[in-house]
Amino acid sequence: MNLYITGLNQITDVEIDKINKPYLPIATGDLSIKQATWVVLIALMLSLGMGAFHPQLASPGLNLALWGSGILGTFYSLPPFRLKRFPLLATLCIVAVRGTIINAGFFAHAKYAVFGKPIRSVIYYLLNDNACKLSSFFFGIFGIVIALMKDVPDVIGDKKAKIRTMSVRMGQKRVFSMMKSLLTVLFVVFGVGFIREGFTTPVRKTAFLRVTVGIFGLIAGTSVEKKASQVNPEDDKDVYQYYMHLWKLFYLS
Repeated sequence: MNLYITGLNQITDVEIDKINKPYLPIATGDLSIKQATWVVLIALMLSLGMGAFHPQLASPGLNLALWGSGILGTFYSLPPFRLKRFPLLATLCIVAVRGTIINAGFFAHAKYAVFGKPIRSVIYYLLNDNACKLSSFFFGIFGIVIALMKDVPDVIGDKKAKIRTMSVRMGQKRVFSMMKSLLTVLFVVFGVGFIREGFTTPVRKTAFLRVTVGIFGLIAGTSVEKKASQVNPEDDKDVYQYYMHLWKLFYLS
């Protein structure tokens, strides 16, 4: 599904990518629009098909994650919706997918995989399970950072395409600084929280794991600040490398 979403975005952004990301396969001409369209359609059908018919993947939680992310990804890129033109709606799309839909859907799917049948609905877990709520909140905030940071190096192309991102409206330096600070605070708060919980947990193994996660959070927060100090927010290459560093932290989290 991620291949479908990112591929569709590249298909609809060819002219912008020729300015902002000229190395992408469609922008360079290595992949034609027709070929790319077939790739994303096959990826979409395979992901939805596996969610519907695969005996171990056909859970309500996973299907919610697949359909929800697919629909919002389509609305984000494809005319006439093309929600990426509107900073707030674009951010909400990314936050909803990365923060809520995927986390709550995968959490419910994990429960299904363990117990063999849906125990509770996805909404129930999202509203009542602390682990699900906290992970959704964490990745929701992280999603905001990813959504706004990704536009920092794309100002020139976005201006020409009349896409009024936050970086276009507020300036690259300001958005970069705000998102860097937000992510640092997020890691530190969760890091301290996990360490505190670890010291009050009676089960040694659980306590060790929580303290370890907390220490990782503090290290990650430090790396966000340290890497940012070496970045010129108006240098596209600098920001792109920093942006990819954030993705590494995202998947490690």
